Amino acid sequence: MADGRCPVAAVPAALEASRLAGLWPVKAALFHDLDGLRGRIEALQQAFPPSALHAIAIKANPLIEVLRAIVSTGAGLEAASWEEVQCAVAAGCPADRIVFDSPAKTDEELRLALELGVWINADNDQELERLEALGAPGNGKVGLRVNPQIGEGSIAMTSTVGRQSKFGLPLHRAPELLKRFPFLSGLHVHTGSQGVGLALLQEAALAVAKVVMEHELEWIDIGGGIPVRYRNDAPMPPSFKAWADAVASIPRDVKLLTEIGRSVHAPTGWALSEVVCTKQVDGRETLVIHLGADLLLRRVYKAEQWDHEFVLLNADGTPKGGPTRPTQIAGPLCFSGDLLTHDRPLPAAEPGDLLMIRDTGAYTLSMWSRHCSRGLPPTIGYNTEGARLLHAGEQPQDVVRFWSLHS
Repeated sequence: MADGRCPVAAVPAALEASRLAGLWPVKAALFHDLDGLRGRIEALQQAFPPSALHAIAIKANPLIEVLRAIVSTGAGLEAASWEEVQCAVAAGCPADRIVFDSPAKTDEELRLALELGVWINADNDQELERLEALGAPGNGKVGLRVNPQIGEGSIAMTSTVGRQSKFGLPLHRAPELLKRFPFLSGLHVHTGSQGVGLALLQEAALAVAKVVMEHELEWIDIGGGIPVRYRNDAPMPPSFKAWADAVASIPRDVKLLTEIGRSVHAPTGWALSEVVCTKQVDGRETLVIHLGADLLLRRVYKAEQWDHEFVLLNADGTPKGGPTRPTQIAGPLCFSGDLLTHDRPLPAAEPGDLLMIRDTGAYTLSMWSRHCSRGLPPTIGYNTEGARLLHAGEQPQDVVRFWSLHS
């Protein structure tokens, strides 16, 4: 599809491939279109100059098998914690393709990062002082995260170039710090995530690029933020090419880095749960499934900002027909607010049907809630060659082990 989303029509074949591989049926699972993931990354790579490094954000989806698939395309990985750096290493990502971002790095993490030779984006002047004491730049490259303070997108919580953002230092301080810390070779800006438009992405990147060019720095990391189209009636998001065109005035001798996450991962993933039961709740048709606020935290707690499409399917994965009615979708967790919809039009459901949740490839499993101690669902990857397990999920004994003093 033009927006990169996995079509509903692909579900039956994915289920059949999973059944043949012995991975289906289960009560709930996440699915990833591995060919679609590769296609999204290739589109990103083709949009930008060949020298650009695209470090895909691990926090969007940290499954090691998914990260391995990303690394195999020649892309890099962006780590928001030292643990994520270790995930990148475990996925076989070369150090010179790992970007380490975190506002709270320890001295030991900085020392190890300098030794490993990853890209480091420092958050503040105190971190720069610590890096200097540790002998920066070491084997890698060190940059500074800056904030041009130009405004927020439509979702303030995920916007990071407003005056209230906790990340980085104001852009106007960059010249002073570049003189004070000559080991700095680049600047980093990240505009935000969902709710950020192309104009804000462009303005932030070009404001920082101006300082990069004035001080003849080697590279600029323009972060990420391309939004995802979670609903069919939502506006079409900007393409990777449109983003690349928006920053095309940055000279080719300045190396570009990006940190895309959501817009690579989200459209290529979807979740599936069996319908446990149906009932009337205060006059509302209600169906209960195995996934709720544990998987879709933002959808439950900030429904006005975060949405998904829900498709009722037959047991074979084909869309269920019939007249629609306003339907409430309830998750399995032990609080009344665990509701994914209140009045979504769906055909009449019955136990054994399947509910598809679209665009769950990013910021779902990586934000899994331990409330009620429900185990992670398995994750299945599929492509034209068949289906394979990307993560086994958790059985009850795995959850007990997680909560135990000794594993």
